[in-house]
Amino acid sequence: MLARLDEVPGVRESRVDWTGRYVLLALEDGADEARVAGEASSLLGDGAARLDRAREAEQVDAYRRGEPWMRAGETLRLSRAEARIIAEREGARAAREAGLDADASRRMVAVLEDELAAAFERVERRDGPVERGLGTELPLARERALARCREFLTPEQVARLEAALPLE
Repeated sequence: MLARLDEVPGVRESRVDWTGRYVLLALEDGADEARVAGEASSLLGDGAARLDRAREAEQVDAYRRGEPWMRAGETLRLSRAEARIIAEREGARAAREAGLDADASRRMVAVLEDELAAAFERVERRDGPVERGLGTELPLARERALARCREFLTPEQVARLEAALPLE
């Protein structure tokens, strides 16, 4: 997504904060702020809006203080960490609900992490709003993870896991 924002005429560079919630655009001299903000909002999708001046100043100050704001390419590191966190949290919960033993739980969480990381990478490369990409990719990641789990779980365990792992 940031690579696409960097291509918007008038954008010198784009960054995202560590939460993935805020995007910072540094503009080229003479850039039309309103036009750039409009194009950026359309790329970011529904719910994207420019902050009011006070909140904007807070985020710029955070950047200047050295809080982590990532550029294109650096966000994959954040996506991999997010995949690990989601897989550990949701996978462990689903494994408990499905009654998996420790070994099967560990293997399932590892598979889920792999599939989520791959999904986040596909979203990063695709055009269009992030939430639309996630809305498509997360259910696919779930299905791919369940398919891989069929290699080491019984059909009954997969059915229980399927019921316990929504990810949609």
